[in-house]
Amino acid sequence: MPTAHINGADLYYDLEDFTDPWTSPATFLLQHGFSRNGRFWYKWVPLLSGQFRVLRPDMRGHVRSPVPPAEYEPAVSTFVGDIVGLMDLLSIERVVYVGESFGGILGLLLAHAHPERLHALVLTSTPFRSPREELGKKFPVKEGSAQAALLKGVDNWSRQTMGQRIDLNLAPPQLVEWWIGEMGKTDPQNAASLNRYIGTLDFSPHLKELRVPTLVLAGENSPVATPQQLELMRSQIPEVEVVTFPGVGHGVHALMPERCIEEILTFLKKRAILSL
Repeated sequence: MPTAHINGADLYYDLEDFTDPWTSPATFLLQHGFSRNGRFWYKWVPLLSGQFRVLRPDMRGHVRSPVPPAEYEPAVSTFVGDIVGLMDLLSIERVVYVGESFGGILGLLLAHAHPERLHALVLTSTPFRSPREELGKKFPVKEGSAQAALLKGVDNWSRQTMGQRIDLNLAPPQLVEWWIGEMGKTDPQNAASLNRYIGTLDFSPHLKELRVPTLVLAGENSPVATPQQLELMRSQIPEVEVVTFPGVGHGVHALMPERCIEEILTFLKKRAILSL
């Protein structure tokens, strides 16, 4: 199994490449969100890997990347360091970074700290800060708090709050059950610690400082990447394009992977970011 030892942690990753062997393809790095893993991009791999290399890491402490030591405390600097360290280990100078939800927030921080390592930044269903209070009211849990629900099992919490992760009116029931099962593989203690930490993050003061071409993809009815947040990103990020999918809630990367990739390739070609 491909595992990289970086910054004191063992990080699992998948790297797919079905391009012609005489070419030098660009790399797409697909980063999953909170309590998920690289498998969540399974629809994207066959759509991209004939033209690009596709890198899918499991975030530190998520499923195939072992749970950190007891003294570990989550920090964005650590997660960003893991991404840069993995790229260095694999001799990948720059990537098209595609992040979903919390994976997108990490992308914002990566683009801010290391703009030279990104061809472009793609945010799918990504807020610049978690609308935690609104989500708690819209998706209450019987335990009274997300922390208590997570400690009983991430699948327990996920089942009660799936509407904030994927549009249940559009997602097939089989996909929803698979999603819950995969999230349930995340260690509850690690998930609770990370969930508490995510609630403290707010990238809004730095939106104007981004210097990486940025594409934002989101459903117009997303309860997480809200219209208000999308509009602020549109007005604040210097080189940005925001595409909203009418009539769709959260989880556009899972519900409409073909449409997402079409938008990304159009964005890259229009701005001459890659030779396509």
